[in-house]
Amino acid sequence: MRMLSALVPVLGTGILIMAMPLAGICAAPDPTAFRPPAYHPLFSDQDREKPYVQARSFNFYDFPFLDGQWEGIVCDRDGDVWFSISTHSGTHHAQIFRYNARQDAVEHVADIGQVCGEMLTGNPPQDKIHSQMFEAGDLIYCGTCEGHVIANKPYQGGYWLAINRQTGVVQNLGKSITEDGLLCVGYDRAHGLLYGHTNRKGLLTCFDPATRKEKIVGMPWHDSGAEWPRGLTLMITADGKVYGAKPPNCTFWEYDPATGKIRNLEVKVPPPADVAAGDKQAIEKYRTSAAHITLWNEQDQCFYLIRSYDEMLCRFFPPAKGGEARFETIAPLGLSGEHRHGNRYASCTLVIHNRTIYYTPYTGWGGTANLVAYNLDSKTYKDFGPLVVEGNRRVNEVHSMAVGADGRLFMVAFVFSIEGVDPVRENAMRDKYPFHSRLVIVDPGKDQQSGTVRTGGK
Repeated sequence: MRMLSALVPVLGTGILIMAMPLAGICAAPDPTAFRPPAYHPLFSDQDREKPYVQARSFNFYDFPFLDGQWEGIVCDRDGDVWFSISTHSGTHHAQIFRYNARQDAVEHVADIGQVCGEMLTGNPPQDKIHSQMFEAGDLIYCGTCEGHVIANKPYQGGYWLAINRQTGVVQNLGKSITEDGLLCVGYDRAHGLLYGHTNRKGLLTCFDPATRKEKIVGMPWHDSGAEWPRGLTLMITADGKVYGAKPPNCTFWEYDPATGKIRNLEVKVPPPADVAAGDKQAIEKYRTSAAHITLWNEQDQCFYLIRSYDEMLCRFFPPAKGGEARFETIAPLGLSGEHRHGNRYASCTLVIHNRTIYYTPYTGWGGTANLVAYNLDSKTYKDFGPLVVEGNRRVNEVHSMAVGADGRLFMVAFVFSIEGVDPVRENAMRDKYPFHSRLVIVDPGKDQQSGTVRTGGK
C-alpha cells in the first residue's frame, strides 16, 4: 500500500489538510449512527470466470459525507483530472478535487460552499456540480446546483465558477440571476460564453465570464409538459446556436442568439422497437424521454449522444447552410437483455478516444456497472464486463467520466461498501446496499479481462 504524505497543501491556499490514502484502507467510520439492512456481495472467484474490468481507485474516507457525483469532471491538457463530488446531507457542500497525473495522487481543491460564500448562511447547500466542466486556456468553467429539496428552505440559486489550472484557485464569478440551480452547462468556445439550463424552472441563461453579465434567453421546455424540466444536454455549434433535446419523444430544439428565439426542430427520430410495436408502458416512458451527454465530433461533423429511454447511441447533425437537422440511431450501448423502466435508466457518461466511444451502463437500482465501447469505424460493440476495484468491491453506478490523451478513463463512481471498513450513510444507499464515492481509473487496453464482442450498427 502506498500512502500520500500526512499533510499536503490545499491547492491555491496556505492551508494544510489531511490527505487520503492511495487505494488504501484507513480507520473504519463509526457505524452506530446508521446500519444498512444488507451489504452487496463482493466480486467472487466464480465471477472472475466471466469478463470484467479490474480497476484501481482512490477513496475519500476523509470526506464521509460525500455520496455521489453527476458529470462534473474534465481531464485537462496536462493530464490532470478536475472533478467534484456531491452530497445530499442538507448541511455539507460539494467538494472539488484534482487528480495530479505527475504524482499519481488526489488533492483536495476547495469546498464549494466556501467558494460561494455560503458556509454559515443557513441556506440549502451547493450540493453538486451537475454540469460538465470545460477547459478554456488556464481556466475550467462550471456551475453549481442543489441536490435535493429541503422543507421550508428554498434553494437560493447556483453560481458560475472558474478554476485556475495553474494555481488551483477556484473563483466565484457570480450568482446566477435565475435563482435556480445550474443543472446543465454548455460552453460556446467561439464566443467565450457559458449557457446554463436550470434545474427547477427549466430556463436557458447565457453568462459572459469576461464581463460577468448574464441574461435569461428563454425556456426551451415550455411546451414539453414535463413537471420537472431537467435538460441534461446542451449542444453548441461554431455559429453560436444552442441545441438540446426534451420530451415528448426526444424532441430537438434550437436557440439562435441572432434572433433571440427558441424553436422546435422538425427532426425525424425513429422510435424504439417496443414503442413502434405499441407497448403501452414503453410508449408512456418514451413520451417523457430526452437525451443524455453529447460529444461534438469534428471528423463526422455531428454530436454523439445517448437517447435516455433505451441507451441508444445516436448522432445529431445540426442544420447547416439552410438545410435541415438530421438524427440517426447507431447501436444500443445498454447491457444485453437489460431494458428497465425503473430508476436511472441511463448514465451521464459518454467519452470518445480516437474512434472508440466508451459508456458505463448498469443493471439497475442496487445493481452493478459495466464498461462498454463502440468503435465508429469497425462498427463493433464490446462489453468489457463489470467494473471491480480493490478489495473485490463492485461498482454500482458511474455518473461522470473523462478520458485522457493516453486513453485512460477517469470516473467518479458509486462503489459498494464493505462492512466495517467503508463509510456508511443513510443517504448513500442503492436499494438496501450502502455505497461510497471513489475516483476510479481504467486503462481499457490493460485492465480488461477478456470480453464479448458483437458487430452491427451504422
